[in-house]
Amino acid sequence: MDDKKELIPRDILVSLSKDDEKAFEYIYWKYNSHIFNFANSLLYSEDIAENVTQNVFMKIWERRHDINPEQNFNAYLFTIARNMVYKETEHMLSSEKYVEEYENDAPDFSTEQTLDYHFTDEYYHSLVEELPPARREIFKLSRFKKLSNKEIALRLSVSEKTVETQIYRATCFLKQKLLTEEGLGMFIMLMLSQNN
Repeated sequence: MDDKKELIPRDILVSLSKDDEKAFEYIYWKYNSHIFNFANSLLYSEDIAENVTQNVFMKIWERRHDINPEQNFNAYLFTIARNMVYKETEHMLSSEKYVEEYENDAPDFSTEQTLDYHFTDEYYHSLVEELPPARREIFKLSRFKKLSNKEIALRLSVSEKTVETQIYRATCFLKQKLLTEEGLGMFIMLMLSQNN
C-alpha cells in the first residue's frame, strides 16, 4: 500500500469523526482492495487476508473520533494494517510451533509425569473432537495421518486453500482452549514435562 497516494479529503475525515456512515463507506471502498492485497502479499492466504482487512476497517470505525483530519490518513491506515499483519503472522507462527511441539512423542517421563502427559494428551484429543466435522477430519488427516495439504485436498475433493484455512482455524481453536484458565494447567504440565 502506498501512503503517498491521493489523500482522503479533509471533509470526509471530519464527517467520519461525526459518525457519518457514508464517509466510512467512501473510505472502505477506496482502500478495501489495497489493504487486502497488502495483507495477502504477506500472509499468503486470501481468507486470513480478508479477515485482516475487515478488522482494519472495524478498527477505523472504532477509532473514528480519534482521527485527526489534519494528519496523513493514508499513513495512519497503513500503520494499523501493518500492525495487524504482524500480529497475525506471529499468531500463525506460534500456533504452528505449538502444535508441532505438542505432537512430538512423549519423552521418558517418571510415572507421575507420564500420567500428566497422557491426561493432557487426552484433553487435547477431546478438544479436537469439538471441532466442526469437516475441520476435524482435515485436521486429523494432517496432524495424525501426516498427509500433505495436497493429499488431503485430493482425498476430500476440496482446494488446498480450504485445507490450509481449516488447519489454521483448528490450531487457533486448540491454542485458545489450551491457554484458557481451565486448560492452562494442562498446557503448563506438558511444557514442563517436555523441558525436563
